[in-house]
Amino acid sequence: MSAEPAMKNSDKYMQEIREYWKKIDELNATLPEKDQFFTVSIQPRCPEPASFFTYYRLYALDNTNPTPLTSKRFTEPRKDYPVLTMLQIFSFRYVGDFLGDQSMLVYGFIAIRDELDCLRNYIFNCPREQAHEITPDSGTLPLISPVRGNSILDGVLLEYSLKVKSNGSDNAEMDYVLADGCIEYTDHMILRGTTLKSRLFGKLGPVDFHYAFLSQGIEATVDIEIPMASPAWGLKAVTAFTSGLSDAIVLYDGSTDSSPAQSVFPISSVVTVQLGHELKLNFDITSKDTVRKGCARRFVPWKAASAQYQRPDVVMDGEPEPKTYSRFLTFISQKCSFDSGKVSVGDEFKAEVTVIWSTMGPY
Repeated sequence: MSAEPAMKNSDKYMQEIREYWKKIDELNATLPEKDQFFTVSIQPRCPEPASFFTYYRLYALDNTNPTPLTSKRFTEPRKDYPVLTMLQIFSFRYVGDFLGDQSMLVYGFIAIRDELDCLRNYIFNCPREQAHEITPDSGTLPLISPVRGNSILDGVLLEYSLKVKSNGSDNAEMDYVLADGCIEYTDHMILRGTTLKSRLFGKLGPVDFHYAFLSQGIEATVDIEIPMASPAWGLKAVTAFTSGLSDAIVLYDGSTDSSPAQSVFPISSVVTVQLGHELKLNFDITSKDTVRKGCARRFVPWKAASAQYQRPDVVMDGEPEPKTYSRFLTFISQKCSFDSGKVSVGDEFKAEVTVIWSTMGPY
């Protein structure tokens, strides 16, 4: 492609960005300052011609491989390991209207590319065959832990492609695009130390996401094991709160499980914490109590011949009423090394936690 068509496409993409900015400005004008959206520049994932666009070349968007780098790589003290700004994603949520209050099946991916290797570090990766159902009551996507922290030297890129399965069709070409694009954040344009909210517009409705850039970021790998859980006891959820921010990071959500089995443990999650700041873990532990919800006593008589000699049985209708116990652990981030802690409910349930602190290494 010659330079002239490339420039025309560049102008087209820039006009789309300006239209997006205008929408955000109009929306923010109706909102109090604390609820306003952080303005970003949304670019196509596959611009034409790709080689003409710096962000496409810089982050190697033609390479769709996941990052091979893992967490816990720099846990020993080294003076030459810098502490950099890091990115923490909290949530992605569809906030549009559901046609006829029907649910939608969402699939696709969300990934972060940083300058460490410019490869995808997934926080959502759901194939079409395992599409996640969102409903009017729950439009949040179940994010997964990145495999390592995401640092920012000069910038970082968020890449996403989300689709909705068409009803009654096995043909992926009939599916709908929920959101598709990428956002480059450069060091001079980001706000640090506060939760940011941005909006993606699509034909099906908007998607909001919450995130934060934390200066002097430390990679915290949270490893959780369940050495002991009595029958009917289990871990319902684990959430993390970082650096004094109010948004929760879901490390584990067992609310959809039909039983409290701990077969998924141990689990490992990566969270970003500002150096010297607090990482708070909240554990929701459940047990199925003998008290039943919506219960009613019901007498079941024995046969008439034995009724005068036997007391009638008493049974309880309804399912067991689960009880939830909350336990907390708090750690202060370090540049390296590790911390550990335990939570328990009597002798019925115990969880052990190890937090391993790491920088992102030399640059």
